[in-house]
Amino acid sequence: MSRIVISPATCWGLLPPAIGLGLLLSLCLGASSLSVEQVFEALVGSGSEHGMRVVWELRLPRALLAAVVGIHFALSGCLLQTLSRNPLADPGILGISAGASLAAVALVVGAAMLPAGASLYWQGEQLLTWLPLVALAGGVLAAAGAYLLSGAARLTPLRLILTGVVCAAVLNALMTGVLALWGQAHTETLVAWLAGSLHGRDWHYLWVILPWTLLGLIGTALILKPLGLLRLNDEQVLGLGLDLGRWRLLVLLVATLLAASAVAVAGPIGFVGLVVPHMARALVPGSLSHQLGISALLGALLVLAADLAGRTLVVPFELPVGVLCALIGVPAFLYLLKQQP
Repeated sequence: MSRIVISPATCWGLLPPAIGLGLLLSLCLGASSLSVEQVFEALVGSGSEHGMRVVWELRLPRALLAAVVGIHFALSGCLLQTLSRNPLADPGILGISAGASLAAVALVVGAAMLPAGASLYWQGEQLLTWLPLVALAGGVLAAAGAYLLSGAARLTPLRLILTGVVCAAVLNALMTGVLALWGQAHTETLVAWLAGSLHGRDWHYLWVILPWTLLGLIGTALILKPLGLLRLNDEQVLGLGLDLGRWRLLVLLVATLLAASAVAVAGPIGFVGLVVPHMARALVPGSLSHQLGISALLGALLVLAADLAGRTLVVPFELPVGVLCALIGVPAFLYLLKQQP
């Protein structure tokens, strides 16, 4: 079967309206459905109290956060696949998700071990305030550990992948041990977060991630030219005078910040960073800049659609967005694996 190739202009023209439609549906649909007119009235401040609360406090920040998280994971996956020259790489390759998850679990469990008064204080607003930042720090530290263990300046794509897999396995084992020994009292909360969920996410989480979104987009733009050269083999890159060690570190840093900040606010949502870059390369082969941009838009659309499906398929219950993305990603991963020589 021949591959479908679409011009970049067509992709750029179709994807933003599709994301806009996804946002509109996210505002309209849910346990309490609203009409388009009710949503518009709520957005301009003339709707009912119920409509304005549903739109402004519950659905709008969650829908925007879903799109932003999708951008983070998709861009990170595209950067890591380019850096490692491995089409099966994704943000979990460096243990980023595992490091962020371990840090979050340690924070929740540690807060529960405080004296009674302090524990109640930390279980409230303070815990929600620090959880994203602690998870972000855990993801960054995990990636730094994988980078150093893989040889730092002598890093090679294959060594980075192998080291990342080992680090992820160790961190996941540690997280499981912490949950088994001390996390029984918070199993429900932690399992929901580890499944990758946007339930209950409000404007606070969006404000936490947006500075990292801006930083990640600026960083991606700055590394775009050397990133294109990193697709070549090492001998060719060195022959062109590029500092391999420095640029690999910078690309790794940008990809890590994007992935870790997304894990920090939404949990470890898998397969977005794996599948979306392949879709972008299939649609617009050749141009790395277009692939990165289309990856960002496709990632936003995928997570937005998965979150909408999770909220509407089994009302009044919710399926975590990570579960829906896994249901999409596992068959795609198996297909990609089959295509590898």
